[in-house]
Amino acid sequence: MSHKQFKSDGNIVAPYLLGLARSNPGLTVIEHDRVVYRTASSPNSGNPPKVTLVSGGGSGHEPTHAGFVGDGALDAIAAGAIFASPSTKQIFSALKAVESPKGTLIIVKNYTGDIIHFGLAAERAKAAGMNVELVAVGDDVSVGKKKGSLVGRRGLGATVLVHKISGAAAAHGLELPEVAHVARAVAANSATIAASLDHCTVPGHKSENILGPDEYEIGMGIHNESGTQKSSPLPSIPELVTKMLPLVLGNDEDHSFVEFRPEDDIVLMVNNMGGMSNLELGYAAEVISEQLIKDYNIIPKRTITGAFITALNGPGFGITLMNASKAGPDIIKYFDYPTTASGWNQQYHSAQDWKVLAKGKVPTAPPLKSARNEEPSGVKADYDTFAKILLAGIANINEVEPKVTWYDTIAGDGDCGTTLVAGGKELSEAIKNHTLRLEDAAHGIEDIAYIVEDSMGGTSGGLYSIYLSALAKGVKDSGDKELTVETFRKASKVALDALYKYTLARPGYRTLIDALQPFVDALQAGKGPREAVEAANEGAENTRKMEALVGRASYVAKEELRKLDDEGGLPDPGAIGLAALLKGMVEAAGF
Repeated sequence: MSHKQFKSDGNIVAPYLLGLARSNPGLTVIEHDRVVYRTASSPNSGNPPKVTLVSGGGSGHEPTHAGFVGDGALDAIAAGAIFASPSTKQIFSALKAVESPKGTLIIVKNYTGDIIHFGLAAERAKAAGMNVELVAVGDDVSVGKKKGSLVGRRGLGATVLVHKISGAAAAHGLELPEVAHVARAVAANSATIAASLDHCTVPGHKSENILGPDEYEIGMGIHNESGTQKSSPLPSIPELVTKMLPLVLGNDEDHSFVEFRPEDDIVLMVNNMGGMSNLELGYAAEVISEQLIKDYNIIPKRTITGAFITALNGPGFGITLMNASKAGPDIIKYFDYPTTASGWNQQYHSAQDWKVLAKGKVPTAPPLKSARNEEPSGVKADYDTFAKILLAGIANINEVEPKVTWYDTIAGDGDCGTTLVAGGKELSEAIKNHTLRLEDAAHGIEDIAYIVEDSMGGTSGGLYSIYLSALAKGVKDSGDKELTVETFRKASKVALDALYKYTLARPGYRTLIDALQPFVDALQAGKGPREAVEAANEGAENTRKMEALVGRASYVAKEELRKLDDEGGLPDPGAIGLAALLKGMVEAAGF
């Protein structure tokens, strides 16, 4: 796992805030105090007054906190240095920026530094005649009740839900005590557990407390502090979720902070700690949902997934569950309320939209039954002969696979040989099951094209499929009554011309075209299939001395491509594989 980072002196917070405002109209920055506020919430904006919301904390948790300033969410934030609370002066600056006659709610995560600085700012605001109230968010369940009895739970993912839901409550015109009640209810009825494969990397600092290559932690915070459970070996996401859910659901007394019943309206938030790919996070979200439904009979009323409150580039995720039924009757309504806050990266959906998922099933549709052309082409073929030729080509591919794979390990991503074998395996199964329509020449080739596309994938699979699809059309349009060498000769040129519409590869570019073009050219010149195969093989061998201009090999250092100079050079694996396929097929045909 890489911990490389750009060089930095760590002074990136203020420029970040400016960049956020530059891309989100409606925000104003007090650069000196590292404060961002909603321009429309300023006392001088001329807008009707409402309860304003101020939050903040250490930076490094983006999009929290500044990303949640917007209509229907926060009105202002004060940003500290990375993982450090903002000063009282900064917080007071944020309070003054959005001072309202209806009062201001201060939302703070339950960390000692934040509580002290935000609490002091609140007291100074009260002394200055401002109407403020403070709510501390604590939703972490990794530390049990006994151990955490004095410090309470850390503020994690539920902080975001408090920002969003209490912000919507304020937008609905609720008074300060009512908005504060909503915020406290959301926090009190939320539970979060997080896990990570490693600690994050702080800009301008060396990595510290790095886990071993086969270790992970459950109970991670958002300030690079260690988790409560260190384990190995590395789990799959389903295995990890199986360990996390009992903790967040409070299946033992010491971690039972919030009760979750199947009949309750539950909100699920799957939070990226900063370093997970969107693909893995979406997968984790589905695994979590499936286990909640299957193992606990809990169908989340709302599900959101994304990077909401991060630990810089922490390679992990958190699970937050909020019991909206216990928090209050309007919580779901406030959750659904639209916001302009950039950190709430969810598209607006009405309550009616969510009803589709009420039974816990994602809407699905059956696959396309068939995209095949069912009308007979009129070009007959002998099924057994066609199958014999095809199987011989597949056998030849299987024979050269180790060498092709080795070539592609140097020149590409190492999957060329196995990809060809995978296509051959599926075709062999189709022949065995008699699902290829080989008695109709055009239909048979068309069926092969579909199987190749599904089973091979990648660039080579696409090229083969395009060529074969066009070849099927060429055979159909030939006007012949049965498949002959002449039929194939005419169709092969049609297919190559079609292929060239979709690829820049040409002879000399060191691709499979260096085998295919000579094969087709030889047929067009009136030469027999064996001579055409010799031309294809010669073309493939010639790639040993070619410079790669397109494809993956074009990105490989020339030094790597010289590894097989004693063999005459490194050939293009795709060209070698195609030549082997053609050789096996032609020899089996008896030409």
